[in-house]
Amino acid sequence: MPRTIESIVENHRVAAERRAAGKPVWDRTIDIKAILHEDQSNVSNEHAAQVANRIGALIRSRVPADWLDWDSAALDEDLTHIVEGMEALKPDSYDGEENVTPLDDLNSMLDQLYDWADGKRVWLGH
Repeated sequence: MPRTIESIVENHRVAAERRAAGKPVWDRTIDIKAILHEDQSNVSNEHAAQVANRIGALIRSRVPADWLDWDSAALDEDLTHIVEGMEALKPDSYDGEENVTPLDDLNSMLDQLYDWADGKRVWLGH
């Protein structure tokens, strides 16, 4: 689910079409911003892991369980990888690594989550 010019254009097209039809642009809201805005200056491995874990748990609690069930026909594999990655992130996940930190991993997962949310019409703010 990489972010491409085509996916951005398509997401904007869908939003405009929904607005024109008098429909809401977003089907669902999951407010991850409240978590992201807490202690923004803290870039420690512990904080990055805690933020990831909390966002993963929040998403799991706000989407249909079938979306995150590997045995379900309704499985959303992209979302499941993101949520499971967030839930698994620990402060020492990258101990010994020179080019990646828990914060880097969190930011990568957030990029993937925002792209997923745009395509699935999920607003991640408040």
